[in-house]
Parts: sequence; C-alpha cells; structure tokens
Amino acid sequence: MSNGIEHMIGAGGIYAGLPDRDLWNKVKEGDRAALDYIYRQHFRPLYGYGMKVHADETLVQDAIHDVFVSIWQGRNGLSATDSIRFYLLSSLKRRILRHIGKQFVLPDDDGAFYDAPSASPEDELIGKQSDQQRRARLAGVMAELPPRQQEVLYLRYYHGLDTRETADIMSLSVNSAYVLLSKALKYLKDNSDKIVFALAFFGNGGTG
Repeated sequence: MSNGIEHMIGAGGIYAGLPDRDLWNKVKEGDRAALDYIYRQHFRPLYGYGMKVHADETLVQDAIHDVFVSIWQGRNGLSATDSIRFYLLSSLKRRILRHIGKQFVLPDDDGAFYDAPSASPEDELIGKQSDQQRRARLAGVMAELPPRQQEVLYLRYYHGLDTRETADIMSLSVNSAYVLLSKALKYLKDNSDKIVFALAFFGNGGTG
C-alpha cells in the first residue's frame, strides 16, 4: 500500500463481470488488483457522497483512502457482502463522522447535507440527458427538498441501494426511510409541472 491504492495496476477486464460477492472474496484472498478495481469503480460516487456528508475535500479524500487501507489490512477478517457499494458508503460515513467527532443526525430543516461543493447527484440521475434546461429544473426542485429527503433519494436512486440499506446508512428504521422517501417522491410529483421528465425516472418504483 506504500504507493497508494490509486497507483496499483489493475486488470479491470478480469473483474468486470464478477458478482460483488465473488469480487469481494478475491480481496479477502489477497488479490490487490481486485481491490484496485473496486477503488476505481467506486471512488467517484464515494467522493460525491462524502462531500455531501462533510464539505472538506482533504478530509473526504483521506477518509476514502483510510477505508481502502483498512479493507486491505483487515482483509482476512472481512465478512461477506453482496453489495460492495453499501459496504463502502457505510464505512466512509462512519469514518468521516469519526474524523469530525460528532454524530451526523440531521433534522429535516438542516441544510448541511446539500451545502457542499460536490458534483450534483442530479446530474447522475439524469444520466445522458442532453436538455440542460430540464437538468437545471430537476436540480432546482431537488434543492428545495429537506436535506434528509435529498439524502434518501441520493442513496436509493443514485447509488441504487435498497431501502433497508439506505435506512442503515442514515441510522433510520426501515419504516422511517420509507416515509422520507415517500415524502420526497410526492414532492417531486406535486411539482411535475417543473420536472415532467423526472417522473419517467422515478415512476412507481419509489419505495421498493
């Protein structure tokens, strides 16, 4: 690890088709290139989420690095996982909170979650959408949501976590996560005159 995980030589083609559980097992078996592949695949979303948790670029980058160092050093004791993204997001959030020395518990009117200079998750939600005006509309409406509702959408859709995983990262009960998600989706639908195109993305799959 002395040269940094980001400098390890990976072989993405070998790992690209592997289920998360199998890829994780390769790390547990001591395959550093597998860990490098995971790093390259997940760094950008981890960084984006980390900057939402705490807007300190150096702290977030250090925390991400520490997560991967910890994974490698403790690989023999890693538990199995079917969702590497969930494992990494959970680990990153805990490490950031440890760094800043406080619990990240936001009331619905707290602005901390979205007050960060990171790449907008709305850009990722829209994907290759070329209509800049539509993109701006969705970003504007998303910004009107309370921070915890933004976070539940961000984790549930941008990161593709299920509701139970989302609840775990946010330190909520599953029912509370459902409630937050329902409120957020209702707000988007109630404002569909501003973001008609967004409904095609959110559809009826909001609380699965």
